[in-house]
Amino acid sequence: MKKFLIKGAIVLAVFIAALFTISNIMNKGNTDMTTEMAQATFPVITLHHGGWEINELHGYGDEMDVNYMRECITPLSVGRKLNLTMDTHARQIRELSFEVRSIDGERLIENSKVTDYEEAGGILTASLQLKDLIEDNKEYMLVILVKINGGQEIRYYTRVIHAEEFYTAEKLDYVMDFSGKTFDKEQAKELTKYLESSSKGDNTTFAKVDIHSSFKQVTWGDLNVERLTYPKVTIRELSSQTGSFLLKYYVGIKEGKRTGYFAVEEFYRVRYTAERMYLLDFERRMEQIFDTESDVFGNSSIDLGIMGDEVALKENEGGNVIAFVAGNRLFSYNVVDHKLAFLFGFYNSENKDERALYDQHRIQILNVDEGGNVTFMVYGYMNRGRHEGKTGISVFYYDGTVNTTEELIYIPYYKAPELLLAEVEQLSFVNRDGTVYLMIDNAIYGINVVSRMCETIVKNLQEGCYQVSDSNRMMVWQKGNKLYEGKELVLMNLNTGRQTVISAGRDEVIAPIGFMGEDLIYGIARENDIVLDDTGNIVFPMYCVKIQNETEGILKTYIQENVYVIKGSVEENQIILNRVKKDDDGEYETIPDDHIMNAEVAEKMINNLEVVAIDVYEKITRINLKNEVAKTAVKILTPKEVLFEGGRNVLFEEQDVTLQRYYVYGKGGMEGIFMDVGNAVNLAYDVSGVVVNDAGGYVWQKGGRSTKNQIMAIKGEKATEEKSALAVCLDTMLEFEGISRNVPQLLQSGETVIEILETNLESAKVIDLTGCSLDAVLYYVNQDIPVLIMLEDGSAVLLIGFNEKNTVVMNPENGEVYKVGMNDSKEWFEQNGNRFITYIRTDS
Repeated sequence: MKKFLIKGAIVLAVFIAALFTISNIMNKGNTDMTTEMAQATFPVITLHHGGWEINELHGYGDEMDVNYMRECITPLSVGRKLNLTMDTHARQIRELSFEVRSIDGERLIENSKVTDYEEAGGILTASLQLKDLIEDNKEYMLVILVKINGGQEIRYYTRVIHAEEFYTAEKLDYVMDFSGKTFDKEQAKELTKYLESSSKGDNTTFAKVDIHSSFKQVTWGDLNVERLTYPKVTIRELSSQTGSFLLKYYVGIKEGKRTGYFAVEEFYRVRYTAERMYLLDFERRMEQIFDTESDVFGNSSIDLGIMGDEVALKENEGGNVIAFVAGNRLFSYNVVDHKLAFLFGFYNSENKDERALYDQHRIQILNVDEGGNVTFMVYGYMNRGRHEGKTGISVFYYDGTVNTTEELIYIPYYKAPELLLAEVEQLSFVNRDGTVYLMIDNAIYGINVVSRMCETIVKNLQEGCYQVSDSNRMMVWQKGNKLYEGKELVLMNLNTGRQTVISAGRDEVIAPIGFMGEDLIYGIARENDIVLDDTGNIVFPMYCVKIQNETEGILKTYIQENVYVIKGSVEENQIILNRVKKDDDGEYETIPDDHIMNAEVAEKMINNLEVVAIDVYEKITRINLKNEVAKTAVKILTPKEVLFEGGRNVLFEEQDVTLQRYYVYGKGGMEGIFMDVGNAVNLAYDVSGVVVNDAGGYVWQKGGRSTKNQIMAIKGEKATEEKSALAVCLDTMLEFEGISRNVPQLLQSGETVIEILETNLESAKVIDLTGCSLDAVLYYVNQDIPVLIMLEDGSAVLLIGFNEKNTVVMNPENGEVYKVGMNDSKEWFEQNGNRFITYIRTDS
């Protein structure tokens, strides 16, 4: 059913009007304290496919790096056509054109003007037809360029693909039908065959519901819920068999005469077959819109309602003033004066425009001082205001005395907003001198908000060479940024700017492990203990682990005879040490983990968050306050925005970045940034996502795998005394790519597996997937790429095929190609450490 009984656009208008009526009520008695942020002005484009509206595109005022713009993918219709509508929002459209580029943005394939369009009632309708210059089943970047009155050019980005059999309309029919039926328990009975309800599902909260949840939970339990807006559909990923879809809409829950409003986001990953549709993954997240007109104040608490991720909450020393983020809006509350101030949000009483609800930005509280002043950061896509349509970082200061907010600095960013959201999560801190520290593109910057000077503290940080404390106040990095080669660590207190150098002893190497609170944990290894395994990976056995405080020095030293720590991690109040010992032959063998407990209890906030169970809403989040609330005395404030002339832009120093990074995209967008491809694949596997590189090319993706495949060109070859099993496997991989080398001689000369493959596979990127699962690496076999599997005894086999029940291996020990049961293969490879080496072709 492609249309709801109530029109989505009308209901959305009603919802937004109701939402902003609430804000108007908040400001009664404070008419002179309204914000002055400019309203949104950019048109919005909606694409169409198979009778559905898909992929709402928001415009960018800057030319972006297209290889990172991955918010959505749009299938082209027959004849490479794409239909769109544009809500001009009363802007005059002077020119409409488009570019088609390679996915890395380097090659311009087409640049065409669009003259065939109609406009009526503020809605422009157009049909784009791409030239016959693109290949089928290959992704490209489409950039739609809109010139508006005044000459400004606005850009809209989507990936596009042309293919005959992607069954996109059928997949859209399925997810929209599934979503709609969850609101009708009788109709929803048809959905039970798709659910995988089990103990894995959390049936105690509506904040997150997934494929493992119960039928009752998926169908909204006992909530009196009503869908208020038509779902906006974003196609995240698409292949011939599978597709990932994101639906966003709003619901209302009536309670007496009042209605609570909630933002809902649903993720679907489905597989199409001629017989039926399969639901591979489903997740629904729900978050309440914080509504001060409702009874949000308890005797000594503020009820935020159903909340998803952990709520951001900070307080000043003494706990008299708190700041918190709810619904992507920032509030502060003075516990003593009973003043609740709305500090920032793109939607408020002055703005009844749904463009303000676009959520590709975040708010982070940096500091709350003794005067009740709040320093905070807004980063991502700017929905409106002086930076409308731009992506960047704004740092603001709220002055509680005069009730104003002022932008201190703005840092432009030219990659995708979701990438910036992930970057900022790594490190963001403001110190007492007004210096903001950020980690962007593996570099640490210090930006003074007064002088607006930017300093590069350290750059080209490699994964594993640095650590940041949970508070972001302390940071450590390995000097020289060469993993497992560092002679010195630099421990920096970002609050004071003080740096402390920690040196290894003679013939020793030092590496950071993590932080326990603000205390640094690091390990020391002897150079002659460090070895390479058969694949060329470094084994870094630390004979000594130390815990050091910046002011008190060494707090603890961990040393045990003939015991080495190869990895450490911190979980709550304990340090987990993964250990090995040397056997009689000098080889390292795994022994049980050890633990170091932290007896110190973490300091608790005076005002704190609590998740409580409450009637049909199940779990809600509340802020417990230090004082009782005098409800009749509560004042609601909306600060003025300080106006200023000119700009306050700060530019990052341009880095000569040579480090390859891998980006994981999953259910909610960007899930993580890695330099270790194996870590990226592991996360993507867990979140049903994809891994892409800096050029925008796929490195790995979940789904779309055939039920069977075998590289028939690879035949069996038996190892000999002159040619080991490892040499046979490497030789076979090279010959498969048309390369002939004397592999036994290369191995004998001391070259590692990685070095041999990297040197000779010039049109490929060699990747080490040690620690990944068998199921994950079958992706490469499905692409007709063999996978080398290293065995503990120094030999190797090639993984060259699979079906639903078996793998196919080429084993040089007997020279045969044969099947191994899937479960037996999994056990075999796990017992040998899941040491997988393969590659991706880069010339396609």
